[in-house]
Amino acid sequence: MARSGSSKRQVGIRLSDFEKQAKAAPKPIYVLLGTDPYLLDKGRRAVRRQVLADADPGMALLELGGEEAVLADVLDALRTPPFLAPRRLVSIREAEKFLGQKGGGGEEEGAESPAADGKKVREALLRYLEAPAPTGSLGLEVASWNESTNLAKRVAAVGCVICCEITEPGTLPGWLQRETRERYHKTLTYAAAQMLLEYLGTDMAALLAALDALALFTESATAIDAPDVDSVIARGHHDRVWALCDAVAERRIPVALELLDAFWAEGMVAPQIVGLLRSTFRQLIRTKALARRMSLDAAMAQANVFYGAQDRVRRALAAFSVEHLAGAYQALVDADLEAKTTPNDRLAMETLVHRLCRPEAARDAGVASRSTPG
Repeated sequence: MARSGSSKRQVGIRLSDFEKQAKAAPKPIYVLLGTDPYLLDKGRRAVRRQVLADADPGMALLELGGEEAVLADVLDALRTPPFLAPRRLVSIREAEKFLGQKGGGGEEEGAESPAADGKKVREALLRYLEAPAPTGSLGLEVASWNESTNLAKRVAAVGCVICCEITEPGTLPGWLQRETRERYHKTLTYAAAQMLLEYLGTDMAALLAALDALALFTESATAIDAPDVDSVIARGHHDRVWALCDAVAERRIPVALELLDAFWAEGMVAPQIVGLLRSTFRQLIRTKALARRMSLDAAMAQANVFYGAQDRVRRALAAFSVEHLAGAYQALVDADLEAKTTPNDRLAMETLVHRLCRPEAARDAGVASRSTPG
């Protein structure tokens, strides 16, 4: 059950708002801000629609990676009149590598030399934007954007910064419901949407892939509900995960090992088991921390606990101490890497079960080994 983050300040225009401006006049520069591959791809397509309209991208689009982009070539492409298209678009992915790279241009931008660094690249772009080519548009994809720089201020004046990231996680259930309705003409219940987010987090591509699978699973049914999500995404393991949490909280190692056997018998491998447990324990820790400064009901609401799991969360939080939860989660973090490198290592998973039930034993053993003279 992945945790949704809190809202954060939005930089630039929201992608959904920019998509409504497809017929607006093209701008000399666009900055796509974000790290989510799905949202960046949507932003890329929206910029293409605004800049190139119906023109053939093969004739008017130059796509470069940040490492391979050279300032002189970029500016030359922007200044070259397009062929059979209204404008030319130069799109640079991972543009931080371009903005911070060593490179140069012609006499106007400064000759190429080892001393020409990212600052000169940004200064050259700033000069270019004072008088940009009338038929060229530059697209920069970045993970972060400092609005206080001179380049950012110039971009704000003549171009557009498009926010391709999730700034309000609380709006995602509604977005999932709209996507389901528009794509499949089905109804996604709020409980199902919230459960999807708990399992998959805010990975947009994974969420859309899950909707595809759910639409196929429900066939002619008009609605997708929480049990469908449990069957398709959690593969029916939701109840067993909570049973394992109960066994861990009560330190019943034999019971926990029996439940582990059930996972193995159904063909699950270590990364899948660790993933289910880790997301569950992460949400328990978040809820426990929030409950220190608000009511438990309010804490569960803020932690986006699926309503069907609230009784189980209450029971688990009553049974777990803060120290046990923290120790168990650390055991899962440690097991995550090992699970990916040795996905069929049953002994490692059995060791994990012992650590989950008795995290203090592993901690004490670690302290003893560190204190023993070599």
